[in-house]
Formats: sequence, C-alpha cells, structure tokens
Amino acid sequence: MKTTTAFAIYLLALLPLTAAAQGVPFTNNDLALESAINSQDVFLDVLSNDDSGVSGNDFKEVIGVCSPTTNDADCTTATYTDGVATAQVNGSGDNNNILLSSNNDSSHQFDFKYLMQNIDGFTGSALGLVNLSYIEVNNLNDSGNGNCDSITCTLRDAMTFAANDNEPTTISFQRDLQGTLVLGSTLTINSIDLSILGPGANQLTISGNQQHRTLHVPAGSERFTLSGVTLSHGKTNGSQNGAGILIENALETVIDGVRITNNDASGDGGGLFINNASVIISNSEISHNIAGGNGGGISILGGFGYDVSIENTTISNNESIALGSGLFVDTTGGHNLNLRFLTSAYNPANVADNRIEGSGNVFIESSLFAPGLSITNDNNITNNSIFNNLGDGSIYGNNNLTEVDMGLNSQLIEINQSGLYGHTFDTSSLAYNHVDGMVGNSGCGTEVLTDQFGQSRPEDTACDAGAYEYRYVEVIFATGFE
Repeated sequence: MKTTTAFAIYLLALLPLTAAAQGVPFTNNDLALESAINSQDVFLDVLSNDDSGVSGNDFKEVIGVCSPTTNDADCTTATYTDGVATAQVNGSGDNNNILLSSNNDSSHQFDFKYLMQNIDGFTGSALGLVNLSYIEVNNLNDSGNGNCDSITCTLRDAMTFAANDNEPTTISFQRDLQGTLVLGSTLTINSIDLSILGPGANQLTISGNQQHRTLHVPAGSERFTLSGVTLSHGKTNGSQNGAGILIENALETVIDGVRITNNDASGDGGGLFINNASVIISNSEISHNIAGGNGGGISILGGFGYDVSIENTTISNNESIALGSGLFVDTTGGHNLNLRFLTSAYNPANVADNRIEGSGNVFIESSLFAPGLSITNDNNITNNSIFNNLGDGSIYGNNNLTEVDMGLNSQLIEINQSGLYGHTFDTSSLAYNHVDGMVGNSGCGTEVLTDQFGQSRPEDTACDAGAYEYRYVEVIFATGFE
C-alpha cells in the first residue's frame, strides 16, 4: 500500500480471560501503517501480524472491535468509534481486516480493541493505539473553509492550522491527489517545525501563476522541510529576489526532491534566493529560471553560522542578466558552502554561468560544471570534480579535471519517472567512475547512497561525478519477437 503521511500504531498483546494451551491467536509484531487524520478507508491488515496458534493452519479472522475497556466476551460488535475515528470489521473469514477512518482537525489518540478467532474457535484480543497527528490536503484549491477536515483541506488551510497547533506538524496529501495548485498569493511559512511532504514532483505542482512568488520562508522560521513537489511560474517585481523560493534569516530549511522551474525574479535568484539562512538542498532540480540580477537558478548571500549545502542536484538552463546564470554565491559573510554531487550545466551566461566569490569556506566534491565555473574564492577545497572550463580563480584539491569535454548529454531528461530531470552520460564520459573514494569527502556508498533520482551509488566500481549515476539497462527484444 502506498502511503503519504505517518502515524504510529502499536498493537499490544493481551492475554484472553481463559487462555488455552493451544490455539490462541496472539499478536507477535507491531503493525506499521502510515496514513493521516483525515483519511478514509485505510486498511489495517491485522491478520498478517497475528499467529493463529494452530500448527499447520494459519486460518484466523477478526470477529469484533470495541472499546479497550470492553471484556473479550462482549467484544462482538463490527464497528467501534470514539467520535473522531472509527474501526470496522471489513470482510469475512481469513481474508478480512479492519477498516480505519477518521475525521478531525486536531491531534488525537484512537484506542480500540480487536478480537481474533482461529479455525478451532479459540479467541484472543489485542489493543490498537493509533496516534493521529498529521494533516492531509484533499483538494487543490487555494482557498478553503478555514478548517482542515475531510470535507475541505487546502494547503493554505493546512498551513494555517499548523501555525496555530503549537507542535511539530507534518502536512501531506491525499492519496492520488494530482495536478496543479494555482496560488492567489505567496505561501508563507509561519510555523516552527513544519514539514510539507508532497506526493512527488511529477504529481503535484504549486504555481505562482506568473504573478506571485510561490514560497517564502521568512526570518524566525526554524526546521522547515519541503519535499515531493514542483514549484513553478513564480514571479517577482520591483527588484525583489527569489521568485520560486525566498529563504531569509531562517534556520534549518530542508529542500528535498523538489523541482524548481520556470520562475522569474526581477532581482536575484530566479529559482531560489537564500539570504543569511542555513539550508540543505538535496535530490532536486533547478531549471529554466530567470533572474534580472545574479543567480538565474540560485543566488546565495551567506552569513556567519548560516551554512548552505547542495547535494545530488541539477542546476540547468537558467538565465541571469548579471553573474551566475546557474549558481551565484557570495561567501563574504563567512558561511560555509558545501557542494557535493552537483551538476550545473548549460546555463547560458551573460557574464559567468557559475560564480562563487567572497572569503568563506567552500567545499566542492564530486561535481560537474559545464561550461564551467568562475571562482574568485581562494578558500576552497575541491576534489573529484570536472570543469569544461575554469574561469577566474583557482581550485585547490585532488582528482579534478579542467579544460576538458566531460561528455554530458546537453538535453534535460526525466529519469526514473521521478518528475525530476537531469543530464545523462554513458560510459565514455569522463564523469563515469570518476570519483576516487580515497580522495576528499565524497561519501560514496556511505553517506551518499543514491543519486538525484534514487539510483544506487556506486553502480560500478566507483561513483560517477555529478547528480546522475550511470546505470546500464539491458534492452531485450527491443524490436519485438521474430
């Protein structure tokens, strides 16, 4: 079963009132299921987690659900509810299970008992403890009823609820909810400890409708996570920065598995602008964004203590009027910049396609820059990386190649049906098996286990440089049978 949100379920074994020496069903494993507080018709397959107690016969069935305080002998009803959640016996015989539904707009613990029976008629019970604490978006409108329930829960409703619940909150999306959410105004993060977990960049797009910035992570925000969405068609005017995302003076922002594309900033950072904020970007794509200033894809202005890391990410086909059509970073504020398994390629430049300047600490590992990089920051350590062209400045480290054609496919290609695009190559590319695990801090196969698209690292004897790990796919009967 595909799951998109999480709560914890723990099934605790309870001894029956009259335990026979044989034939008593009992719980032998916790049941781990993920769902949401507004979910309907969630199957709890308790049969797969219980033993019948009869040797050679695994027949068993759920025959009742009830309140935790009900005696086993009286636990014969097919449905039990506490007013928020409901457990119902679903099906019959050894194919049945429990059907869970819930409808509420606040955290809640749902406790119930279920009674099992085996082929010989022996019974045993177990207690289910269900902690419902997550919010589920169930439609793609931008305005709702002000609540977040099973009838209407928009993303903006969910974010409003999260801002007022005074606890860590996860927002996820109803199963099979796909399409584009068109914003009437910018989404602003007003919560501490908030996670928005989308269903995938190929399933959900949040659009600024070419009128608004899509997302703002403002000063005071802490521990915000965004994953599994596409952010597109954000726009700013009047020299404002960050049309896709603006992150400023925030702590511990995480962007993972996100596609940031077709955004247009009048100022810096067409796709993403980071100003004095600690940010981790991983497994993402930043493409086809435009900036009227620096950093068509990403622009970063750091400050001491606000470190930025970008890993397993493709920055491609972005444009800027000034410096760094793909990536622009100013480390003058003294922050640390970490780039690992990055591909920044084919960003047409007016001045420089990728630019890093300032005096902060810069660590570049196992990355690809095509056409190249202008790096005036001498305080860099660079390993296992390849540059078609190294412009202003120098790099300091080992196993690097400069002034070479690394052999990338210039086209962006969707890989693994992930909704994320990247630049592929074959075994003739210099990027293939380029990473020397004895050099630098690549973390190949230890800290970095996959590429941007979920493919294992390493696939061969060594990791490939950049966001893409080459995988040989054997095609059998490509032209049909003869």
